[in-house]
Amino acid sequence: MEKKAERYFYFDIPKQERESAIGYLLNALLKSRSACHLSSNQEEFDEDVNIYLAHLLFAASLPDYQEAVQRYLSRSVSEMVGLIEKNDDRIAQYFIYKVNADHLMIHLGIFQDLEHEHHRFGKSDQQFSSMAQSYYNQAADYNKRIYHRDTAIGSVLHKLAQGFPKYKTILRCARKDFFHFANQFQDEAFQKFCEEINQYELEELKNESIDRFLDQYAEWLKTKDPLLEIRLKQEAKRLRELDPNFSFSFERGET
Repeated sequence: MEKKAERYFYFDIPKQERESAIGYLLNALLKSRSACHLSSNQEEFDEDVNIYLAHLLFAASLPDYQEAVQRYLSRSVSEMVGLIEKNDDRIAQYFIYKVNADHLMIHLGIFQDLEHEHHRFGKSDQQFSSMAQSYYNQAADYNKRIYHRDTAIGSVLHKLAQGFPKYKTILRCARKDFFHFANQFQDEAFQKFCEEINQYELEELKNESIDRFLDQYAEWLKTKDPLLEIRLKQEAKRLRELDPNFSFSFERGET
């Protein structure tokens, strides 16, 4: 019997399905940002954070990813210090801070299941949030020390630390879409889900291409511009690739 890890682990998922899934989650985040009135790039460029969070949500939907990072998670600063002291490798320390920050981001934003931990550890939502911000800052610092320069991922980690309350709010607005995705993410059901997304994307591309073609064709009828005729032929070729039933002839002037 095929092991679940072989069916679900991130890198075993076909590239097309993985990209479709992350695309769906990215759109869910953008929709959430709009609903929360927290659009991208308001205070600084943070479209890169959207991409990071989409990948993080995808990982959170994979049981085997969660199992793989479980032994590196802690619920208190003292536990974290102990984990760091046991691992003197900078890359391992960076990874520990990062996965703990990610874990708190997901569980405070999406699952909202840390309330039962309050009594056990005496921590509030705000205290867990402060821990996550500190961990993201530490991860960003270790990332810079490892590569001896600022990196794209280091920049994202720093933004997550500085804007943690905002991104937590965005995830809370995206809960419904995430759980819809997670419930579909199973074998045939997920494959059908991906096919539906791909079909929707294809229809959108086709409609956009038709609109461009008609606009250019109307302009060409007025001007007979040779350069515009070349662009029309290129657009017609793209349309035929998207829809084999599409045809156009300048001689007949028909589509």
